[in-house]
Parts: sequence; structure tokens; C-alpha cells
Amino acid sequence: MVLSVFTLVLGLAACTGCAIELFKKRLIRWVENQPWRSRMIPLQQNMMLNFGYSRSTTCDEAVVIDCYCFTIAICSHHLLMSIALAPVALLGWDAAGSRGQFLFCAGALGDLAFTLYDALQITLRTFFSNTFRCLGVQLPVKFFVVMVCLHHALSLMLTVPMLLYYSSMSALHAIMCSLLFAGGTCYLLGCYKFTLDTQNSQWDFLQYKAIVLVQFMTIWLTRACVWVSQSVAAMIVFYTEGDAPFLCVGLMGGVLMTFFNMLMLIDSTKAAIKWLPKQMPKQSICPKVGCAEREFKPSSKPANEILRRVQLASATLAE
Repeated sequence: MVLSVFTLVLGLAACTGCAIELFKKRLIRWVENQPWRSRMIPLQQNMMLNFGYSRSTTCDEAVVIDCYCFTIAICSHHLLMSIALAPVALLGWDAAGSRGQFLFCAGALGDLAFTLYDALQITLRTFFSNTFRCLGVQLPVKFFVVMVCLHHALSLMLTVPMLLYYSSMSALHAIMCSLLFAGGTCYLLGCYKFTLDTQNSQWDFLQYKAIVLVQFMTIWLTRACVWVSQSVAAMIVFYTEGDAPFLCVGLMGGVLMTFFNMLMLIDSTKAAIKWLPKQMPKQSICPKVGCAEREFKPSSKPANEILRRVQLASATLAE
């Protein structure tokens, strides 16, 4: 049973990787022709720098666009998997029925398939970049630590065992659905946010602030409230059942995921502090920004012509 599940996951991982790469290539061709491309690139570069990318790497616009499109692809996958998990997460294992249970297992295995593919390609690009140049540029070790060690570890360690032994646990349903939904929606909104013209459009500026607020609330709700309450509930179940292996592995993976969630909470909070009080940049009346005075141009009329008109006006008044 376990061997067949792992074989299925490996096959799904290969299919998922191919699908995401194909989707990414289509996205790249589309993004290249968009008018907001130049606005997106600096913001995407900053995000990549935060994940440890070097400045020399982010100077290559092709690499930046590739990363941007890959983010859209994986977040779309996250959102799709969260939809599959939703019936069980909202209704419960028994109430969702056989169809809901099938969708939950399919969504969980689909997420695991992506996690396996992503962890593998990140590892190869980080430590064996010369051999696997076809996968993309070399990734920084910081990115490997954040994504593989902190983010993917819990899924890699516990998804299959939880489906086999604790598939009806409500904490599992809430955690998986909420985190995938948060990851999918927040980063997709973030990708859209990077296309907005906050300097010249008040509507875009308001959209940007609204997205920051939605991201802040969603991340705090899912990665703080839901995560803490439901992970503790899961640990209590393991402890009550006397299931030491699940308790130990759960604690290990839970601590790693908690560190990742803290990074997301800090990032969203910083963005909220920066953007929510911010005012729309005022448009300059003068065509040249910072212009304090207009250029003075002397009259082109000769002085004698001006004098003649003054004399004519005086004579008229005298009459």
C-alpha cells in the first residue's frame, strides 16, 4: 500500500513538474508583451533579493520574468489544490462523503507531488547548478533553507502518513486547506500588485493598498490563528493516542513550518505598516518636476514701438 502510494506520488511529481514548466513558458511569452512589464521587474527584483538572490542575477530581466511566471504557476497550483481540499475542510470528513474524501486525498497528493518536484529542482539548482543548467540559474542557499528546509519539510514528512492513519483528523483538513489557500491567493495577488501603477493612477494606488490589507489579514488568519490552534490540536491527538513517531515528526516539522510562517507574518506586517498609511503621490502642476519658477522671456517688441504707443495713448487722453 505504502509503496504504491509513493509510486503514484513520484508519477504525479513528474507530471506536475512538466505541467508547471509548460505553463510557465506560456506565461513568459505573455508577460514579455505586457505594458506593465517595466513596472513589475523592479518589484520582483526586490523580492528576489530578499530571498538571497545576488544583484548580478537579478540584473538579468529574463531571470526575473522567469521567477515571476514560476510564482504565478505554483500559486495557481496551490489554489487549485486548496479548492479540492475545501469540501472536507468545510463540511468534515464524514459529511463530505466519498466524493469529498476523494477530492481531499487527490488535493493532498497533488500538493505533495508539487512539493517533491519543487524540493528536487531547488536542491539541484542550489548545489549542482553546473550539471543542471537546463533547470535555470543557480539558487542561493538562503532560498534553499527557506523553501526546502522550512516550507516543504512538513509536507514531505507527513502527508502520506497522515492520509494513511489520520485522514479524518479535522486539524489536518484545516491546516492543509488554509495554508494552500493563503499561499495561492496572497502570492497571486502579489503578482497582480506588481503590475499596478501606484505613481500615476489613484485607482491602482487604492488597489495596491487593498491587496496589502487582504494579504495581511489572510496571512495572520491562516499562518497565525489557524496554524497555531490546529497544530496544537494535532499534537494533542498524537500525545493522547500515545503515537510517539507522529508526535516527534510532527513537532519537528511543525517547528520548521512555524519559522516559515513567522517570516511570512513579518513580511506582511512590514508591508502593511509601509503602505496602509501611505498617501497618493501628488502630481506636479509644473511639467518639470521640482520647477519653482517659470522662464522669463523678454518682449520681442522694439522699444521705440512701445514708446510710440504710449505717446499715442497720451495724445488721445489729452483730446
